[in-house]
Amino acid sequence: MFKKIADSKTEAERDANFEDLQELITLVQFANDECDYGEGLELGMALFGYGGDTFHSTIMQLLPLAYSLLNRKTYATIIEAHLKNRRHDVNLSQI
Repeated sequence: MFKKIADSKTEAERDANFEDLQELITLVQFANDECDYGEGLELGMALFGYGGDTFHSTIMQLLPLAYSLLNRKTYATIIEAHLKNRRHDVNLSQI
């Protein structure tokens, strides 16, 4: 599912491929309402692990909220800072 979205050639194709993921996001919101915060954490971590700029806004929607609901606010701060400067090369030094 993630590959189809990331490999989409046009915005219309990406929107069509995003529908299945959007359904999962909706289910995560229902799970949050039922105090099952792990669902958002799991989906957010899967998206983060897959990578790709396409998913940054979705990750920012899921992970900080999940971390906050799980009383792990420090992790929410870390993921927000990381996504602002995410790099995929060998020189990861901030110094």
